[in-house]
Amino acid sequence: MLHRASHGFTLAELLIALMILGEIATFTIPKVLSAQQDQSFRAKAKEAAGMITDAMTVYQRQNGLSSATTVDELTQYMNYVKVTTTLVDDNPGQVTTDCSAASFGCLLLHNGGVLVYQTTTSFSGTGSTNAIWFDLDPDGKVTGGANDAGTAVQFALYYNGRLTSGSNVLANTVSSTYTFGPADEPDPPWFSWN
Repeated sequence: MLHRASHGFTLAELLIALMILGEIATFTIPKVLSAQQDQSFRAKAKEAAGMITDAMTVYQRQNGLSSATTVDELTQYMNYVKVTTTLVDDNPGQVTTDCSAASFGCLLLHNGGVLVYQTTTSFSGTGSTNAIWFDLDPDGKVTGGANDAGTAVQFALYYNGRLTSGSNVLANTVSSTYTFGPADEPDPPWFSWN
């Protein structure tokens, strides 16, 4: 009688291998998808930050900057698709911003994000802590709770041209609408300058 050498795997071995691969995929795929989404949101935020500083530079060169310069005056130098009146996410700890409210302006950006600002906010001074602010909702829609993935990041643009995010603002940063500090508008979990 001839004995054949057995090459291959048994059904039980294949099923065990598939179960192990399934368990690995269960834990790694969501992390990979979340990391990709965070990276996309960071890229949108950095693009918006560049657009904000560029708009201020052009505005300042053409019109001069004053303590009465409003956020609305800078938006004419920004590249966006359209003004929107949608409901978007606000900063961590907040829930939503209604872009149809008269006091807010919301710009739909080419990357799908929505840049939110109070139309009449001005620098209200020329000191190193005078700033105007913008919020960027990276996905341009309401995603749920106050600390969900698509929560907005706040940018403070100082009179001296410095731009920073909410967690990095100077203490007692002031605009014509309110005074805030680093703990008031923390950065969302997806945002970092790196």
